[in-house]
Amino acid sequence: METKVEEERSASQEKVKLFLGRYPEYEKTLRLAVAHEESAGSSDGQGWQWHDVDTHPTKLIRLVTEGIAKISLRSRQATYYLLRERGTVKKSLKEIC
Repeated sequence: METKVEEERSASQEKVKLFLGRYPEYEKTLRLAVAHEESAGSSDGQGWQWHDVDTHPTKLIRLVTEGIAKISLRSRQATYYLLRERGTVKKSLKEIC
């Protein structure tokens, strides 16, 4: 029997897969976001910006509204994003390929 946490992870993983099924152009964005968050350069915890993932800022809002990413810091100069569940996104991307 799956625990509640495992059920939520599998549901989140399905959500990411469905999202990428509808919007396949976001696959590159999510791959770059995972890579940026895992790199040593992003250890400050602020997250990534639109130019880090080669995606226009207006398109990143869809990731936020779908619950895949969140805004971690917003200032006058920049907006930083983080994936809500990096491991789930990474696993979903691996299964797609």
